[in-house]
Formats: sequence, structure tokens, C-alpha cells
Amino acid sequence: MKLPPLIQLENVSVTLSGQRALDRVSWQLGAGEHWAVLGANGSGKSTLLKLLRGDLAPDPDRVGRRTYTLAGGASASPVGLREQVALVSPELQERYLQQEWTLTGERVVQTGFFHTDYLYQRLNAAQKVRAAALMAELGVGHLRRRNVQQLSQGELRRVLVARALVSEPRLLILDEFCDGLDAAMRHQLLAQIERVARNGTQVLYTTHRAGEFIPAISHVLVLAAGAIAWQGTRREWSNRESERGLPARASLRLATSSVSNLPSPSRVQARRASSPRSNAAAMPAAAVLFRLRNASVFLERKRVLRALDWQMNGDENWAILGRNGAGKSTFLKLLSGDLHPAVGGSVERFANQPRTLWQVRRRLGFVANDFQASYREHQSGEDVIASGFFASVGLVDRPTPRQRVRVRELVERFQLQSFVRQPSTQMSYGQLRRVLLARALVHDPEVLIFDEPFDGLDAASKAALQSALEQISRAGTRLLVVTHHLEDLPHCLSHALVLDAGRIACAGPLTDASTRREIAALFSDHR
Repeated sequence: MKLPPLIQLENVSVTLSGQRALDRVSWQLGAGEHWAVLGANGSGKSTLLKLLRGDLAPDPDRVGRRTYTLAGGASASPVGLREQVALVSPELQERYLQQEWTLTGERVVQTGFFHTDYLYQRLNAAQKVRAAALMAELGVGHLRRRNVQQLSQGELRRVLVARALVSEPRLLILDEFCDGLDAAMRHQLLAQIERVARNGTQVLYTTHRAGEFIPAISHVLVLAAGAIAWQGTRREWSNRESERGLPARASLRLATSSVSNLPSPSRVQARRASSPRSNAAAMPAAAVLFRLRNASVFLERKRVLRALDWQMNGDENWAILGRNGAGKSTFLKLLSGDLHPAVGGSVERFANQPRTLWQVRRRLGFVANDFQASYREHQSGEDVIASGFFASVGLVDRPTPRQRVRVRELVERFQLQSFVRQPSTQMSYGQLRRVLLARALVHDPEVLIFDEPFDGLDAASKAALQSALEQISRAGTRLLVVTHHLEDLPHCLSHALVLDAGRIACAGPLTDASTRREIAALFSDHR
């Protein structure tokens, strides 16, 4: 006898802020099925996941119906089902970054037993053992006592996956869960999710990367503009992709970055002195943009960066590489002035020409994941971009006519017309990332610092952003880019810095054999 579907949607629509996010979706999750959900940025993937978990309700019409049988009998209400459905998403990660209380990695994982943000009751001995064992299995045991707001993006993502798994849910929902993970940890986590699926927990996740298909995936759902564009078995989808002349992504093994994906750069050209808005017009190509001397950084009495000596010149673009927790994000914050070196170390920026932090930030553009988490208030895409003039989250003053003209230039340059009036809270993760890039460029900065720029972006958005970064470099803005995917690196990058446990493992031109060997070792080691 065929079992009823665990979750069934019949002509369900979801409207958010007056806009239709999902339109008459009909779909069901059968017993034993594991689904991959695909689609472009803004296609409705995250909205669908929230609808399935019960975080969003269908539009109150007489047409659509959502039915659960996870608890046995059929029910239209998700009440009581969260104990059986676990979710990991960028929004969940942002919520922990915004918490006002200090939470350790261990506490966050333990809250998974009760599906709460904080631990309101005592754990029994078995639960404590289960949480500790799972953290060790996922390679985050060493983060038990760390403040989660001080963790790297990849470290926090793994902690949240442990939180989701600790209660042994019947359904595990994952939204771009591999973003921010280094190659080795990505491989390990995908293998862990495969074991979870094989052991009986059903898995449903979104991804933009072909190599994140685990073998257990049995079905594929494709969304476009809030509607189902296609759904079927993995084999059917693979055949469909082949017929369309596209790679049979469903049959790929766990993909990894390779040193062969590295760009082969030529020496980048400095900005021409005639550039009309150039902050760097007087900066010679060989001038020092950043220089670190014996620079160490401590966070909560833990040394994260260790006695760094490094220099970036005015004709260089750098990739910043390293495993999760190596210190990459801390390194960027040290350069931008958000963090300061310990006594005995120094940071020189722009040949020490700026005298204040405000003057430094007018010459820098900065986009990072924890900064993106700050944009949760209701504000239009246009206002988000304009807030870059005031180095604020949200507008603190009315932009001048000239500033409004600059905003419109950036909107047209990066094809953001559809986001000008859209609230940032209704943008997908990838859409907001593109808007924040425009925000970072309002001052025509001399250096653009970008932490994991391609996380959450679909293939088309990624290609557009890579092209935009190439254009930005040709215009003279120098780049510092952090990534865990070598295939994402723009071809204009000329140098690479590899961090290992807060120390510099290597730093030099991408054309150097020694630099490429170090990068190859970083991305090929999956032990």
C-alpha cells in the first residue's frame, strides 16, 4: 500500500509585501524521497522552504491547500511539526549574528533539542552526550566554548547544521548550506548529509552549485518566478539536461575546486589619473595600499592572527584564501579598521595619508556576510545603495541630488532596476548581495574588499558579478577577494595570500609556482 505524502501543496500561493512570491504551486514530498530545489535568485526557493516548514502560511484563499501527514493523520496546520522538521538557512545564520546575548557553539547546538533560540531548560545526560558527539563528528568540537558571533561564516554554518541534526529530525531542510565552507569541510559535510539521508531522515535542499548534489538525491524541483518550471526524478532531470545540451549535473560526484581553475593574470593596470571621480588619481601604481608589520589580533583573548607581515601595492589584486577559521574575515576587518592590531604591531593604509577611520573608509568599499546580516529593516534597494554615502545601515540623512545621480548610475551599471523600489527584507540573499556591491562603490573607492562575493548567487548572477569585478578593476579600483571556490576568482586577480591558523602560509603572485603549489595543497586535501 502506497504511503500518503508527508507534505502536499495544492495550488498554493504566497504573497509577501503585496508581491506574489509563490504562484499556485502544486507539489508533494513522498515517503523516502530526497529533493534538490533549483532556480535563479528570486525564483522563490527560500520562500518555498519556509512554507514547507510552517514559517510562512499560504495565502488565505479557497483554492490553495497545504497538508501535512508527518504526525500521522492529515493536518493543514504546522503546529507541533517543528520537532520533526529542522531548517538551516542564511536567515537563521543572520539571526544568530544579530543576537544581543552571548551564545557559545555548544549552547546553540543544544537548543536544537527544543527548537528555540536560547536554552530554557536543562538537558539530560543522554542529550549532552549526543550534542558533544555530533559536534565532534562535524568537526566543530573545538568551538564548544566559542562565542558564535566571533566564528567565521563556515564555522557558524557547521554549528547550525549540528543544531539541526541533534534532535534527529524526520525532515532536514537546507538552504544553500554549503556556502562559506572550505573545500575539505564541504566534502565532509556533504558526506555527512548523505549518511543522514541513508539512515532515514529525508533531505530537501537548495543549491546553485552542481557539485553539491549528494548521491541520495532522488528528485529535482526547478522554480522560476515563483512557479514550478519543472519537477521529476533525478534520472529524468539528468536526461532533460543532456537533451538541452547542458552538463548532466545530477550525475556529478562531489565537485572540488582545482588549481587549474586559477586565473592566469597579467599585471593589472593602475587607475588612470584622468578618471573623473578617482580617489586614487594621485596614487602611483607602485604606492603601498596596505602594509602590516608584526600584526596580531586577539578576539575574546584568543589570538586569531599571528604576527603578520604583508604588503599590497597599487597595481595588485589579491585573493585571500584559507580554511574555515584560518582568520580570513578577521584579516579583512583589520585592513578596514574594524579591528586593531595588538601592541607591537602596526597597520599602514594608503601610505598613512588618511588620518581618521572615516577618511580610510571613504577610500574603501567593503561587503561581508556579517555586514549583510545588518540589513533586516524595511528599506528600498535605492536607499540601501545611498546609505553607502553615510557609512550607515539605512539612511541617516537625505542624499543630495548629485548622490542620487550616482545611485542611478550604479543601478544602471549593475542592472538593478527591479530592486530600486523593492524592500531589502523581501530580496533574496543573492539579490541583496548585488545591491550591497553597488552600495560599496558609491564613493568610487580605491580598494574594494569582498568577503565570499559569490555565495548565494545563481550562475547568471555570478557571471554578471565576475564581469562587474573585472570592469571595476579596469577602472582602477583594486580588489581583495575571499573565496572557497577557485573557479569563482575573477581573472584580474594577480596575487594570493594563504592563511593557515592565523599565520601566512604563503603570499605572492599567482604566476609563482610556489604560490600555486600552496593553493593546490589547500584545495586538494579532503582528509
